[in-house]
Amino acid sequence: MAKLTDAQIAAEADFIEDSLAVAKGAMVLDLACGTGRHAIELTRRGYQVVGYDLSLSMLARAADEAQDRNQKLNFVQGDMREMTFEETFDGIYSWNTSFGYFDEDRNAQVIARVHRALRKGGQFLLDVVNRDFIGRQAPSLAWFEGEGCVCMDEMTIDWITSRMRIKRTMMMDDGRSKEIEYSIRIYSLHELGKMLHDHGFRVAEVSGRIATPGVFFGTDSPRTLILAEKRG
Repeated sequence: MAKLTDAQIAAEADFIEDSLAVAKGAMVLDLACGTGRHAIELTRRGYQVVGYDLSLSMLARAADEAQDRNQKLNFVQGDMREMTFEETFDGIYSWNTSFGYFDEDRNAQVIARVHRALRKGGQFLLDVVNRDFIGRQAPSLAWFEGEGCVCMDEMTIDWITSRMRIKRTMMMDDGRSKEIEYSIRIYSLHELGKMLHDHGFRVAEVSGRIATPGVFFGTDSPRTLILAEKRG
């Protein structure tokens, strides 16, 4: 993953905090928390945060980071398709295109699980890449610096399935290299809105970048940041 500075994490946490708009002390779920930077920052701000992720190695990194920053929070290992929380959280967020890795039905199943995990009136903030923006960049080649490595991503889009396919080459600081390939279903705004509506949510706000809350410029917006409220 790309390295983010503390200032970048703080700015993104500002957006998450302002969007969810829950009281201090509220229960918040970071769905697919990765190394936990946002969860740790929101804990520092006074929320009861649970970090949830499939990767044990990332959760171990997150626990070490929390300890280094003297923050106490729970990290839970699990598959988002099989979450069993029931009306537990006041707010849930899924950040940095952590949604969309599965097939159509299972992606929808995740939304259903999120709905069940929220209390009535709870807020869900979903951050994914905007298909209508990224489509203009494909195919592309991108380099970025990660933790202890440099990564090269080759990206293409399968327009029949609307899946973004990534071939990532990681060059480690110790000289080793590794390749992984994965694909993500990328959604247009109206597809996300329909999926959320069909699973008991009301879309409250859409943004295209964290610098412009509540403003979405279609193909000029790199991200789709969609805030939805649990209806019933």
